[in-house]
Amino acid sequence: MTRYYAVDVAKYQPTNLHSYANAGAKLAIVQVSVSDSIVAPKARAQVVSARANNMKVAAYFYACFGNSVSRAKSEASFAVKCAKSSGVKADSMLAVDWEGQDNDTSGSVSANTAAILAAMRVIKNAGYQAMLYSGADLLYRKVNTKAIVKEFGTCLWVARYAVEGRIDKPNFGYFPSMDGVAIWQFTDNWKGLSVDGNIILANVNANAESAIVKKSSKNKLATNGLFELNTSLNIHVSAHVSARSIAKLRKGDVVKYDKVIKGPLRTWIRQPRANGNYGYIVAVDRYGHKQGKNI
Repeated sequence: MTRYYAVDVAKYQPTNLHSYANAGAKLAIVQVSVSDSIVAPKARAQVVSARANNMKVAAYFYACFGNSVSRAKSEASFAVKCAKSSGVKADSMLAVDWEGQDNDTSGSVSANTAAILAAMRVIKNAGYQAMLYSGADLLYRKVNTKAIVKEFGTCLWVARYAVEGRIDKPNFGYFPSMDGVAIWQFTDNWKGLSVDGNIILANVNANAESAIVKKSSKNKLATNGLFELNTSLNIHVSAHVSARSIAKLRKGDVVKYDKVIKGPLRTWIRQPRANGNYGYIVAVDRYGHKQGKNI
């Protein structure tokens, strides 16, 4: 079985995931929501950036339902909506992050497990791959993981660290000894990047790559030619949205361009202008939406 690295990201990490991809991460697991009312503020941008950096995309939500089945269903339903609006494709992994702090873990093993299963069923019924994240100690003490694995197969994402602080590679002498582990989170500071490091051990988010290919094909631009806008856009002096604007284009305008520039979040086209100067226009925005078409 091929093993590969993954990072999980939330509001504490940047929207540009290039540094993680450059370090060798092949999958970004993006937080999409908290409880049943809080949308993760960076989720959509992180999904876009992951795909722009040729990473697979999965998701998780931070659970606060404790051992309440009704709350579990509500939070999972909200997470599904947030995953969809963030651009996480159906069939991708959507994990329940069930841990301490804001989540009451004091219930009985049977009650905790019933609530977790209820949330995972909502996720599965919505067409996502349901998984469960938590620390090894909590799973040992407070969850019937055998019941969860029996229903959902290899579906556990388990955190257990050999030491606190930076870890670059997992030490399998500290691997969590339980059945059904698909992902092992082995550090909260992978390669000194202040991000959780995970090793993928089973089939996770299998359709993400095909989703990326389809999206990439849909938004493919000719290397040069004519581009008809479907919205109003600015022409900038360089390929940065913060760069000075030199003109305003309207929907229906046609731009002649000689080069495509792919940034970490957006794809730009370069327009030749007078006196050897150039203008730069966003052709595909940070959410993957094409701003016009080649004609």
